[in-house]
Amino acid sequence: MSVVFRDSDRNNFGLFEIKSALYDVGAHDCDILFIHSDIMFGQPVGAFKKREYLDELYNVIEELGVKIIVPTFTFSFCNHEDYDIQNSRTSMGAFNDYVRKLEGRYRTEDPLLSVSVPASLEEKYTCCGDNSLGYNSALDVLHRTDGVKFLFMGAEMADCFTYVHYVEKSLDVPYRFDMPFEGNIIYQDGRKVHKTQYIHTQCSGVKLLPKYLHFEKEMEEKGYLRKKRVGDKYVSCISEKYAYNEIKKHLEENIFYFLAEPYKDTDLVHRYTYSTDNGRITHC
Repeated sequence: MSVVFRDSDRNNFGLFEIKSALYDVGAHDCDILFIHSDIMFGQPVGAFKKREYLDELYNVIEELGVKIIVPTFTFSFCNHEDYDIQNSRTSMGAFNDYVRKLEGRYRTEDPLLSVSVPASLEEKYTCCGDNSLGYNSALDVLHRTDGVKFLFMGAEMADCFTYVHYVEKSLDVPYRFDMPFEGNIIYQDGRKVHKTQYIHTQCSGVKLLPKYLHFEKEMEEKGYLRKKRVGDKYVSCISEKYAYNEIKKHLEENIFYFLAEPYKDTDLVHRYTYSTDNGRITHC
């Protein structure tokens, strides 16, 4: 597969350019890559076959010699749905849904924020905590693991960095609270187990930023987030340790850093702000 897509300036790109970008941003220099993806870097060229592209793209990343983890979030209980570990599709993009269905993978039991990990990591990720952003959640296990980087494949860090909410939960910020959801988890053998799952979500009067552009820009300026343009999008990478420390530092110095405006005490109402009336819930 030579030329895969063409950007808005009519330049051609292939898997070689993607692989080069991965090395340029340091995606190879870690043990584990946690990948957020939006893989359409331009317009497909020629006899484009989606499955073939996904196969080749996965192989390119696997050749880096790292363990690949992808979020396979479903927010199933938030959407009044049961969570079928094997069959519930993720809203995190075609690449992530492709990875979760590969042989030799394990998907966690979290009915809101599941992740897909290599079978070699299954034992570490079988303890699914009752809070999707709390102790023993997938992101908590990730934080307690060395050699982890976040890779943004076409996706923007400013637009999809759910990890910020994990750090907010670890610091128990006052503008979020633990919201319970109930539903059934359906296992591969057909068992159906009822569960209550919590997620640390915003208080109803708090106004959030639509994106964390200021944080992404600062991480890039400090050299923590390395970016390389590929077609119409970017590949970018940052160490989990750098990300955690910087998020924690900002929250301790300015509790309003990730908010659109400072909150008042009257804004801290423990009421869920999202509704399926406006379409599927895909964030927290």
